[in-house]
Amino acid sequence: MKQALKNSLTGLLFLLLGACSHNNYQKLASGFTNPPDSVQTSVYWYWISDNISKEGVIKDLKAMKQAGINRAFIGNIGLDAGQPPYGKVKIFSQEWWEILHTALKTATELNIEIGIFNSPGWSQSGGPWVKPNQAMRYLVASQMNVSGPSLLTQLPNIDQYPGFQPVKIIAYPKPKDHEAVITEEEIEQFHANPKTNQINLLFDKKPETFVTIPGNREIEILLKKPFTCRSLILHTPAIVSTADGMLLAEDNNGTFVPVTHFKVNRTNFAKNVGDPNAPTVIACPDVTSQKYKIIFQNTSPQFSL
Repeated sequence: MKQALKNSLTGLLFLLLGACSHNNYQKLASGFTNPPDSVQTSVYWYWISDNISKEGVIKDLKAMKQAGINRAFIGNIGLDAGQPPYGKVKIFSQEWWEILHTALKTATELNIEIGIFNSPGWSQSGGPWVKPNQAMRYLVASQMNVSGPSLLTQLPNIDQYPGFQPVKIIAYPKPKDHEAVITEEEIEQFHANPKTNQINLLFDKKPETFVTIPGNREIEILLKKPFTCRSLILHTPAIVSTADGMLLAEDNNGTFVPVTHFKVNRTNFAKNVGDPNAPTVIACPDVTSQKYKIIFQNTSPQFSL
């Protein structure tokens, strides 16, 4: 009797759970079809290249409400010339303020919340109130080698950067092997695991040849004599590729010890963020060893060195 009652309760419990699940499904489906005002669906509302009007903002807001959007952030941005051509309503002009008032009044009537970027521009950082010495700027470096002790009267040449101002002068002793680089002549042997017949291309001194390194791979380098490493420079072709890496050095006990972890991210080739053909440079603490290992993991299919 107890077992029969237990089975009946279990069956009833499953039926109740099934009914609740069905009701939740209907509620979720209805919420997607007709989102309630409690669901804050938000969008960026870009006013592009001064092309705005009272009629336009009213139609935009009504379309937002119909689509279930009840929060919008106004951003005034400008695109490159011809994409599209600039309009006549300049930001902060009297007509612009009137259009903004119409947008806020209409949004209130439709119960749509409105936010406004704190300044014009894509990154919300521009405006005539930002003085040149407060703005984002480029930082460049120039260097020169000197021998001492002596009185230095000539500073690194900054005339090649018109419009730039000096920021700081840094002087430091340069190690004797400052410009030392591992060359093919200094390598006793090297190999890759898994093996690849192209491994010799890594040290052929031809920048136009590359070795494809898919998946996970180790590259081990045995030198003819110990070498002090301070950085690792990786040359990759100008194609989209990514990889996780680690540099290791063998210690006196024959154990490979991690020196530094790094990432190779060649996914943005826009010139305004740097030279798209520049190598990836990884600085690391000074380490001296005769055998090094570089491990690559999670590489994209086209990752090459």
